[in-house]
Amino acid sequence: MSNLDNLGNVLIRSDLNVPIKNGQITDNFRILKSVGIVDTIFDKSKTITFISHMGRPDGKDLNLSLRPVAKSMENILDKKVHFIDEVFGEEVEEQIEKSEFKIFLLENLRFEKGEIENDNNFSKQVTKPFNSYIFDAFGAAHREHASVVSFGENLDSFQGPLMDKEIHELDKLLNNNETGYAVLLGGAKISDKLNLIEKLLPKVEYLMIGGGMCFTLLKALGHEIGRSLLEESFISKAEELLNSEFGNKIILPIDFGVSDSINSSVRENVKLEDFKNNHIGVDIGPQTISNFRKILDKSKNIFWNGPMGIFEKEEFSYGTREITNIISSSSAYTCIGGGDSVSAINKYADTKYFNHISTGGGASLEYLEGKKLPGVNKYKSLII
Repeated sequence: MSNLDNLGNVLIRSDLNVPIKNGQITDNFRILKSVGIVDTIFDKSKTITFISHMGRPDGKDLNLSLRPVAKSMENILDKKVHFIDEVFGEEVEEQIEKSEFKIFLLENLRFEKGEIENDNNFSKQVTKPFNSYIFDAFGAAHREHASVVSFGENLDSFQGPLMDKEIHELDKLLNNNETGYAVLLGGAKISDKLNLIEKLLPKVEYLMIGGGMCFTLLKALGHEIGRSLLEESFISKAEELLNSEFGNKIILPIDFGVSDSINSSVRENVKLEDFKNNHIGVDIGPQTISNFRKILDKSKNIFWNGPMGIFEKEEFSYGTREITNIISSSSAYTCIGGGDSVSAINKYADTKYFNHISTGGGASLEYLEGKKLPGVNKYKSLII
């Protein structure tokens, strides 16, 4: 039996935090996913209002306005989306009640300090014009913010379908007991993923590491890494991981794309033993890709989060592009942990070749660490 019959004026907390360059959205993946709910509730609601954060503004920074997102939503839905440049107040209330429009988008939640401070009065002001609330922003589910934990206390509230999907898919990995489970991690900093590595190592057969984060581990092993990214304060922790009971599961690169500057367009491939003190590692090399391919090709479950190098520069994109192609053609269950990995997929492959692509980078990592996230399973699911 459906519980969608009387939504009235519905407020939806989505994750519309997308990259924008020179006023143009460069990756609309999260928008595409978020607006899918409109068809489900269109005939069961009086109005539909989306609300989201964008970046980390310090006050009202119009460079982080959600206005461009409204236009993208219109193009996807082929329906008018009316943008309101406030989060709460008389203007919002009047337009929701009296406007001829059906779909609205409010301004950046984080323009108001009450969001991050989880202020109850702020929550009451924002939710005042609405009858029901749908929390569907997995990318924000790990935050103790007002829209995550207190908006829903004022309205008839639901966990949205994107949230349900994220939890269902990530639980496959969190509770995985099958053999053939491989994890590939990249990105800049090992400090961001130390807890995840510790949580996953006992569960996986292989944990491959590329990107800038591999250099702290290589330094811990005594290798020359030149001027590559290094988190010196985490070297001892890296040593502990490598020498732990499961440290032999960690697979590190053996060759690299290097340059003398991240701003250079010159790339040279070198073996790990040939690394020089003026080299900066900007990508993984072909032999490393071959090693990773052998593992990925025989895996039954693959989780990937983070690029293999500075893929935004064409000259340093080889490793990330090859890894994207390898995983996209895999017959394994493939789960992508959001963030820059999604940008790589949109650039080099097609999302349809992956079983699940998370809309929440940080949230997906914390969930797989086994943490209880404030916004997960807080509300009843929609019954469609």
